[in-house]
Amino acid sequence: MGVEILILSSLFLLFLFAGVPIAFALGLPSMVYFFFMQTGYTPVEFIPHTMTMPLFNFVLIALPAFLLSGRMMNSSGVTNRLFNLSISLVGRFRGGLAYANVVASMFFASMSGTAVGDAGGLGAIEMEMMTKAGYKKDFAAGVTAASSVLGPVIPPSVAMVILGATAEISIGKLFLAGIFPGIIMAGSLLGAIFIRSRFTEEGRAWPVEKVPPSRIPADIKKAFLPMMTPVIIIGGILSGFATPTEAAVLAIDYAILLGLLYKELTWKIFFETLAETVITTGVFMFIIAIAGFFTWIVTQMGLPMLIAKLLVPLASFSAVTCLLVLALFFLVVGCFLDTTAAILLLTPTLMPIIRSTGIDPVHFGIVMTVALIIGVITPPFGMCLFVMSDVAKIPVKEVTKESVRYLPAMIFALLVIIFAKDLVLFLPNLLF
Repeated sequence: MGVEILILSSLFLLFLFAGVPIAFALGLPSMVYFFFMQTGYTPVEFIPHTMTMPLFNFVLIALPAFLLSGRMMNSSGVTNRLFNLSISLVGRFRGGLAYANVVASMFFASMSGTAVGDAGGLGAIEMEMMTKAGYKKDFAAGVTAASSVLGPVIPPSVAMVILGATAEISIGKLFLAGIFPGIIMAGSLLGAIFIRSRFTEEGRAWPVEKVPPSRIPADIKKAFLPMMTPVIIIGGILSGFATPTEAAVLAIDYAILLGLLYKELTWKIFFETLAETVITTGVFMFIIAIAGFFTWIVTQMGLPMLIAKLLVPLASFSAVTCLLVLALFFLVVGCFLDTTAAILLLTPTLMPIIRSTGIDPVHFGIVMTVALIIGVITPPFGMCLFVMSDVAKIPVKEVTKESVRYLPAMIFALLVIIFAKDLVLFLPNLLF
């Protein structure tokens, strides 16, 4: 088994660092194992079977629905209203637009569900306003990339939908469990900005926005309807009125209604948004299919048993110790793998072990999501670094240099989430 795992891992890393798309980096080594290395005979018809089985999951219908609802919100004139409200709330402090950047990401996270959606949706607006106000481009891009991690943590979250479908965990519980961690993560980012604004020479030179308090009620009124989106999604799920999938479809209808109300949604924008969602969904589904085949391969090789032998002693000593080790592992994996791919690759292997060791699956799911999503701003494959580089028209290394300054704050938030299990599970236990 050891030689096969080494060859499979080496091929995977070779393709990954060569820039091969993640689906092919997973699929090609799997094909090598299937045709040349496995013991016994398995009919070739088994390959499409293992690839299509993960797709026959009703919960996964929520994936394109949440993707479309987030994009439709962005196309409906919602982002400007959210950012203006954020400026009204926190813009009067030194570095106010940096604070507003994080607060706006909190609001938009409750609609987009993805980090890339947050960076791409709010990013252009935030960059334009911050550079006009006198902030450096690299700083504006860095804080925008860092705040985008809130997208998959605060519900609704595409990552949590995929995790729930793969691990057979209630998506409603995951959504509720993500609320306090999202607030903790946002608070940590705001704290990092505060420290820089008070104790660094650069921060003390940041501008202060002149925002009269009288503007707040008007901006709340303008942003009120968009802010009802999470109420529709979470409220619909908790009340039993809608499943997560149905709630996502309701959010799409609501986004279209807002677009018509604000007179910003045209037929051209509508069809462009649909096309973008179809393309993104196709990529996600293809990765899910390939990951199903890859998971069958590593299961045949006995990798779950190997990991279980390593984790069981840790879990028997302390669940927190086990989660700390796993979080460190996820942080490393997140540097190299897209969050969706990592969840699909690791969850089938880890969940039986997590359940057998007594670690709460919902708590584990939140820790996994938060630890992996930090990877979107870490080199070498931080997706949001590339998105913000494109939006800001500056080199990736400049975005990276600024965004990694927020890693200590994010890791601090992750540690709080690991140790504060009761806080994470408070809402799921209270409402379910």
